Amino acid sequence: MLRTPAFEAFIAPARVYPAFWRIVIGLLTGLGVYMLGAAVVLWFGIDLLSGVFPELEGLDAFALLYGNGTSPGQMALILATFIPMGLGAFAMAAWHWRGPASLFGPSPRFWRNFFIAIAVLAAANAIFFAAERLIAPETYAPNVPFAAWIKHLTWAVPLLFIQTTSEELVFRGYLQQQLAARFNSPIIWMILPALLFGAGHYDDTIDPTLALLIVFATTMFGIIAADLTRLTSNLAAAMGFHFANNFVALLLVGVPGELSGLALYHAPFTMDDTSILMNYIILDIAVMFVIWAVLRRALR
Repeated sequence: MLRTPAFEAFIAPARVYPAFWRIVIGLLTGLGVYMLGAAVVLWFGIDLLSGVFPELEGLDAFALLYGNGTSPGQMALILATFIPMGLGAFAMAAWHWRGPASLFGPSPRFWRNFFIAIAVLAAANAIFFAAERLIAPETYAPNVPFAAWIKHLTWAVPLLFIQTTSEELVFRGYLQQQLAARFNSPIIWMILPALLFGAGHYDDTIDPTLALLIVFATTMFGIIAADLTRLTSNLAAAMGFHFANNFVALLLVGVPGELSGLALYHAPFTMDDTSILMNYIILDIAVMFVIWAVLRRALR
């Protein structure tokens, strides 16, 4: 049964004003808040942060918007653009006369679920990296010096939390809740938000097949996050799952030139190494399904 009692409790606030026109206007409002807010962050953030991050001095805001986050300063601004995404989610909920807290779901076991998800992903990644070193040793090139990296974590971790939480508020919070309150089919309230989430990760600058595989992987990620939310009555597990995943990808081992400005290490390949990346992504998908199975059991 997909619509568990926990899930019904999660979507209960969305049932009060479930009209589809509210969803449409809500999405348009949220998109406007996000785009305008991101522009403001980039426009004013460059000047504000250039004293701390000299590499930002003279940088064009539009160029940064389409940049690859190759330095800590660029990553700080890119992550900060997700603050208005979270505010956009709250603006969407307001069209249904809902407060921000209703997007997160009921509070029982909230932080327990959050930290269980982080712990499971941390253990899985530790096993994965250990196995990789034994089976096919790879040379990870140091990127950010360790002492500097530790200092960056004081602001990078909060910004990463905001980034991942904002995406969960939009896709597993607002969209999943409101669509489930309006439609019975899980294809609409579970699969559709995941497809939109995956489509948002499409990159037309890389090999088309690789780009579609990334979309598929992120769509599956969205389905897993939606299922964890369905099972637990709140966003906590999905938030922890998302945060731990992005911590590894953005702060531990990054692909050179691809949002890797804060990564402690660089992977021994780039986005141009299509065949290598496709193998890694396929393996990541397999590992993700194992993590999903473990989380479903651990969160009961």
